[in-house]
Amino acid sequence: MAESAEGIVGAEEPFPAGLRDAYLARARLMKLRRGQIVISEGSETSEVYLIRSGRVQISLFSPHGREVILREMGPNLIFGELAAIDRQPRSANVVAIEDCLLAYMRGEDFLEFLGAVPQAGLWMSQLLVARIRNLTARAFELATLPVAGRVHSELLRLAREAGIESDQALLHPMPTHADLAARIGTHREAVTRELNLLAGEGIVRQSGRKAQILSVARLQSLYDRIRH
Repeated sequence: MAESAEGIVGAEEPFPAGLRDAYLARARLMKLRRGQIVISEGSETSEVYLIRSGRVQISLFSPHGREVILREMGPNLIFGELAAIDRQPRSANVVAIEDCLLAYMRGEDFLEFLGAVPQAGLWMSQLLVARIRNLTARAFELATLPVAGRVHSELLRLAREAGIESDQALLHPMPTHADLAARIGTHREAVTRELNLLAGEGIVRQSGRKAQILSVARLQSLYDRIRH
């Protein structure tokens, strides 16, 4: 996951194939239905999970019940490593938002994997650094950008994750407006307003849970103007 010159953090690099095979040789498989909870904030568990198929959502809830979505994760990405490394309670909730197949191992087995498999420890360090950069960029946006800039930034992230071809990107499934609002610290109506403005300018076209960014370059230009 590399930070671009424009300040947007891109998609996270998947688990390298060689390390993934070594992980899978030590892991067990589990299936989850959409809506099932994988990890609860504050729990004392330490399992580490590799997503083989499906997607999960990582979030926190405020004391008043407001959900803050930290991120979504899909195939070949790993989660749950923090509790395995520092042996502290879980720092967030993880729920399956699609039917999932996960490969998991106990925290102590994951630490053994990091020490025993060549390059695994270095890879884990690089992954944690990338995630810190991502969180730093998001914290900066929340503190300094208006809603429009935060919407543009999140759409650019989604475009990079989906893949950009010929200056366009297809987002499917597109997060709901409420989910986008929970990701960027605003309310659904503000997200709807900004997406309608982008649609009016011919930059975004949405139909149901599918959205097409018609010009990533124009969207980037709008973001740059707001950020600078």
